[in-house]
Amino acid sequence: MNEHPKFSNFMSAREFLEHYWYKTELQTICRQNKLPTFGTKAELTSYLVAFLNGVPLSKIKIARKVTRQKSLKACEITPKTRLLDSGFSLNNEARQFFSNYFHTAQFSFKKVMAIKLREVQRTKDVTADVADLINLYLDAQNHKKSFNNAEESTYQWNNFVKGFCKDPQSANYSNKLKVAAILWQKVKLGRGTKQYKSILIHRYSTAIQNYLLPSK
Repeated sequence: MNEHPKFSNFMSAREFLEHYWYKTELQTICRQNKLPTFGTKAELTSYLVAFLNGVPLSKIKIARKVTRQKSLKACEITPKTRLLDSGFSLNNEARQFFSNYFHTAQFSFKKVMAIKLREVQRTKDVTADVADLINLYLDAQNHKKSFNNAEESTYQWNNFVKGFCKDPQSANYSNKLKVAAILWQKVKLGRGTKQYKSILIHRYSTAIQNYLLPSK
């Protein structure tokens, strides 16, 4: 449940920013106070912060304006197509262009692409083009691959620790997590599957002997 105080013209900007507001709430508040209602959450928030800081309504202008033009067809879009005042937008035609460009049956826009387009509209950057969006998409894809690799490594490590702790032999060692980490490094850097096996304790006994508990 979203709990925050009711918006008041007398609350401070700091108090306002301390709470989470849904975009629909921000739009309603802006409308009630005769502020611009078009834009992202960040833009709507900036209008309200200015308002609460005492900036006159006449001085609070919309951050960006979108000029409505005839939308480009997929066949009309090229990497050199300007993002501003060309009729380009992130619609189905653009999706078809990117699908053709990357030779994929389905294409999904990345969040960074929408952020870039809004930035171009706000700053009126006439130099930005579709090639910029292509590069952002590729960067996002590479980041995703790196994240997936890290995520997979974490998943394997968690399973390795579970396997070690389930092995009755692990009771013979102090600081089980440290012992598991030593064995994991041996397995991770070696060949074969990255899974725990009882034989690892014997194979790398020298490396973990300092954690061996005294015999009872």
